[in-house]
Amino acid sequence: MPLSYEEIKRILRKIEFDKTEPKLLTELVNKAIEIGDKEIRRINKMRQKSERLFNFLRDKDILIMLKPNVVLMDFLRKVAVGAVDGSFQVLSGSGGQWFAFFGVSMILAKNGFTVNPEVNVDGIIETIKCVDEAEAKRISSEIMMWSETKALRRLCEKMIGHNESYILIDGPIVDPPLLKDPSYINFRTSTIKFCINNNISVIGFVKRIIRNEFIKFLQLNFGEQLDLASFSSDIDLLSGILHQALSQFGYPVYTKPIHLLDFLEKSDPTYEIYSLYENNGIKIYHSYYKPTLRSKIYRIELASISTLTDNELKEVFDRILSLIRYIWTLPGMNEPLPIILAHEKCNIRQGAAEKLYYEVITRSLTEEEAYLWL
Repeated sequence: MPLSYEEIKRILRKIEFDKTEPKLLTELVNKAIEIGDKEIRRINKMRQKSERLFNFLRDKDILIMLKPNVVLMDFLRKVAVGAVDGSFQVLSGSGGQWFAFFGVSMILAKNGFTVNPEVNVDGIIETIKCVDEAEAKRISSEIMMWSETKALRRLCEKMIGHNESYILIDGPIVDPPLLKDPSYINFRTSTIKFCINNNISVIGFVKRIIRNEFIKFLQLNFGEQLDLASFSSDIDLLSGILHQALSQFGYPVYTKPIHLLDFLEKSDPTYEIYSLYENNGIKIYHSYYKPTLRSKIYRIELASISTLTDNELKEVFDRILSLIRYIWTLPGMNEPLPIILAHEKCNIRQGAAEKLYYEVITRSLTEEEAYLWL
């Protein structure tokens, strides 16, 4: 039976460990034991602090249980759902020529829940002329974002005609590189507004949480009552709190949805880009969501063309998260099926890009020409 990717990685780690100088390993192992002891003490302190914070946030209604609602679930099982995602790989040619390989996927379940939704995939290869890999990757990232937004528009056009539909984006609604090109922002926001005006909600499903907006939200609203200095990021803060919440509630849990620009300072790096989206008519609300004790924490984002009250936000996020958790997340999984499929179907792995480059692109060259490219 073939080894899994994780098993291969474990074998490689062991090989690299065994190849390291024994004396160096001895020193590092001793240091690692010391650091491990310190980490245990630090984690115990963090756990105690997380318990106090959990009690405080629970009492302030910042933590919300996601209980199943049978009537709502029966309705959501029939609504149209789609998902989009994109990926790319960049390889170097010669003379400043780079080759970018793109994959963009669209998943569509037009008639509601199914384990076999419609899958569409686009593959693109672009040549890029630039000096270094960083620039090639920046340009490729922008191309991918344009392609993803075009896919969002095409998917929306296929879903028009339903009273209530949802498109899940694998990632944030405001793109990770924070592209500030006015033409791109105008195109993306107009696409999102086109979706919303056709009763299609655009939802961001964010798997990697790297910022600290929730900490800033708590500091603004409860700064004098909370000591958050020891937490460096939202994931650092919420890991213990949401685990405690799940243990006590017995249901998936999410945080009170918030509007980012209500508490970000203008000096914050993300303030400008979110302001640009808002100036183009798109507000972003988000919440942190943990479905099971062993799962990651996800950020769920909602694009809106109107200002929503706290009660409206709770109602909307209850629907979104019930759709994600109770309809589209299969047993044993923590992420909804459309997101999993969108990611897997568009994913261009490094090895696949290299095979295309070395065995297809360069095959048409003479031996002398190919030598210059390798």
